[in-house]
Amino acid sequence: MTRLFLISISVIVATLYTINAYWLQFNGHSTIDIINHLPLLLAPANYVYYIWIIIFIFLFLWIYHYSKLRRTNLFITNTQTILFLVAIILHIASLWSWHNNYSILSTVILLLHVITLFVLYFSYPLKKELFTLRMPIAIFFGWSTFLLILHCCYLLVHYQWSGFGISNALWAVIVMTFCTAIALHLRYHHFDIAFPIVFIWCYIGIAVQNGLEELLVTTAALFLVGVMLVGVFLIKKGYNPTK
Repeated sequence: MTRLFLISISVIVATLYTINAYWLQFNGHSTIDIINHLPLLLAPANYVYYIWIIIFIFLFLWIYHYSKLRRTNLFITNTQTILFLVAIILHIASLWSWHNNYSILSTVILLLHVITLFVLYFSYPLKKELFTLRMPIAIFFGWSTFLLILHCCYLLVHYQWSGFGISNALWAVIVMTFCTAIALHLRYHHFDIAFPIVFIWCYIGIAVQNGLEELLVTTAALFLVGVMLVGVFLIKKGYNPTK
């Protein structure tokens, strides 16, 4: 019961803090305003950030599902509870650093946050009965991974990285292709549809944001969306725990 109480409080606090940071004036500006301050080719359209609402809805459903498993061996473990609480603390710390102009610190903290979610994600065995418990973490993990990439791009643009002579548009395509490979790996080897769907959502937002101004980035984003959709619906490997 204590574990359930702790994760419930942490999700409530994270929800309020995130909404305040992204859509209200936290320390004079919103998170989205800071991201849009620089010309980032991988920055999606503003509507994409509403995925936070979906993430927190799934996390509350995650808690509700655990509340029905309190006396079973499927109930959240102490290790999973600690990992989740650490992930939430790091998420809030990263946002706080971001809004106080500690961009590098924020990115480092976000990296630790993603690593923590990565460990939590793989703490769920590939079993049918754990699919509903794993999916909210997969969505959270996928979105946090995208945010980490966005933070890194922000730092590179801010510090005027030369890109080894490669254009920003081509770098954007390379990064998107690499992330697509990761998403398809998780889809194939870990039967995960949530992670690639998050990136599909983000890539559509990137295409909308760039439009015809950066045609290479837009075309690549839409092409990779198609690749991931094929992966989500057609890739199978042996036993699928969702069935």
